[in-house]
Amino acid sequence: MKWLLRRCVNCGRYTLRRDKCPVCGGMVRVPHPPRFSPEDRYLRYRYLMKKQSGKLPE
Repeated sequence: MKWLLRRCVNCGRYTLRRDKCPVCGGMVRVPHPPRFSPEDRYLRYRYLMKKQSGKLPE
């Protein structure tokens, strides 16, 4: 299923456009989190990247 709804990073408004926000011209992203799977093959790598970037406490 493809998500149609997008959210602007700058102003936080929702839109259906894929390229930019119609109000402020900012970048838009999909506001939905990725699906969770207990058999996630890339969990270790995401954890290490967050730890290296400082988003997780050591």
